[in-house]
Order: sequence, then structure tokens, then C-alpha cells
Amino acid sequence: MSLPKIDTPLFEMNLISIDGPVTYRPFLVKEEKLMLMAIEGGDNTEILKTTKQIINNCVTGIDVENLPIFDLTFALLKIRSKSVGEVIEVVVGHPEQKNRLGDECTGTQKISVDVSKITPTINDTHTKFIRLTDSISVEMTYPTLDLFSKMGLATDTGQVEDLFMMMTDCIDKIYSGDEIFETQDYSKKELNDFVGSLTTEQFEKFKNFFNTMPSLIHEVEYTCPKCGQDEKITLSGLADFFL
Repeated sequence: MSLPKIDTPLFEMNLISIDGPVTYRPFLVKEEKLMLMAIEGGDNTEILKTTKQIINNCVTGIDVENLPIFDLTFALLKIRSKSVGEVIEVVVGHPEQKNRLGDECTGTQKISVDVSKITPTINDTHTKFIRLTDSISVEMTYPTLDLFSKMGLATDTGQVEDLFMMMTDCIDKIYSGDEIFETQDYSKKELNDFVGSLTTEQFEKFKNFFNTMPSLIHEVEYTCPKCGQDEKITLSGLADFFL
């Protein structure tokens, strides 16, 4: 006689990049074990692989490879809230180990965060279309987890190089009059040359796209137990919510 099978509850959530709700389930013990092992190992590549595997296992009707980072983080947060509880504990500390007065302090504080109240922040002025001239514009796509991981592994690059990498990877189409240029048909060098030909004003429009795109952020306030100073910090991204 076979052992009884436990039914797994199903839930619905809405993602910004997908029309209509998607169905998801909590992650199982075996999947939680995979995530904990990946985090303990500290290998970014393994954490990336495990994160995508859990999303694929638990959510139906999505393409995890092309899912924007803000939707992926939100989906993982929703899955976790239905798996081990809506309240998580995170350890916070002063940015760069300096309190708001500028004094050095290594104090940390464990705080509780209700993840059920965290939703993506959407800027009303944000658009995926960037007009460069009267006749030339571009259509952008959002950065994925793979792109952020690739940037994080490129430790020899600076912020400017990272931004150029993100821009060239996130340009989806270029419009010139009635012509449409699919960037997948062009080499990385050609795209780099295109971005390199931008004026400062045009470059700022790209920066604004990334600065205003949807994001998963949550502000928390706490009092440092070591120096006694009140602090306000912002949690954002996979690292703050899960690692």
C-alpha cells in the first residue's frame, strides 16, 4: 500500500509583466532545502540556478528566463510567505558601518518584516519607450536575474561599465522612421557603438528608465542596540529579503 499524498494548496498573484493572475504553490521541504544549501554555499551561480528552479517548480504560466528582476523577486517573496510564514526576520546594520551621525558602528539588529504588505513600487511617469530624436526612439526590456548576476560577477568593471552593459542588453528594438531594428539581429559591438554615440541628454533618458522602473522596496526603522542611534534603511532585491 502506497503512502497517502498530501495536496498542495494553490494561490494566485499578479505580476507586472504578465497580463492576468498566475497560479503558484508554496515551495516544498525539498525545495527549501535546496535554497538553504545554495545560500550556505555562497556560490552566486548556484543561488541563481536554485532560485530559477524554485520559481519554475512553483509558478505556472511564466518564462522565468525572461522574467524581470522585480517580478521574480516578488514571486519568490509570495512563494516564501505561503511556505514558511508572512513574517520574516532580517538582520540590518548601518550602511558602510557608519550611523546617521557619521560615527563608525558595527552594531546590527534583527527585525521582523511582514512580507504580505510588500508590493512593487510603480512610478507613474515610467515608460519602456525612449525618444532620442524626432525620428529615432528605442523600446526597452527589463533586466532579468541573469543580467544582474552577470554584472555582479564582473568584479573588474565599474558602475559606468555596468550601466553600459545593462543598457545594451535591455534595448529591445530601435525605431528610425518607419524602420524597426531588432537588436537580436545585431552584434554586441554594434549595440555598444550605438550607445556610445548618445549625447549626455540622451544617456540621461536611459538612466531615468532604470531609475523609475518598478522595484520591490521596503523601508524599515530601528534603533541600533550598540550606538543607540535611530536608523531608516531600505530593503530591496533578493539579497536583502532572502540572504
